[in-house]
Amino acid sequence: MIEQTLEITLQQPPERAYEFFVDFPNEPAWNPECLKVEKTSAGPVRVGTTYAGQMRRVGQIKTEIVALDRPHSFSTVERSRGAEGTFEFRFTPHDGGTRMQVSVRLQPRGPMRLLEPLMRRLVPKMLADLRENARRGIDAADRARQDPSVA
Repeated sequence: MIEQTLEITLQQPPERAYEFFVDFPNEPAWNPECLKVEKTSAGPVRVGTTYAGQMRRVGQIKTEIVALDRPHSFSTVERSRGAEGTFEFRFTPHDGGTRMQVSVRLQPRGPMRLLEPLMRRLVPKMLADLRENARRGIDAADRARQDPSVA
């Protein structure tokens, strides 16, 4: 089991940060490994909402929201051919913006278990890169909302 936690400080209020990150079709804007995400269940975002995504190195991934406490936190279970993981996002007010904490628990499965030592070293780097990518993604989305010609 690989476990990591990352904290990111954002300038947006918790409600805005929450809405941006719980909307998984936004993921390509902040995760360079993500090529696309589509919602696969009907209705509003709630516990049980599902998504299908395409990742660069991982391939197809299925995501389900398993906990939702708007605008404070949400959790997902993500499954791919080589691993299953849980991701918990927490949003707290901080200096006029938001502190976002992302906790990851990743369990390689099948042949990927042999690569767990390598994955254990790569996950912290991927998460560290996510700090700046998350800031850039939400900032760009906010600029586009204010001025549609930016998109």
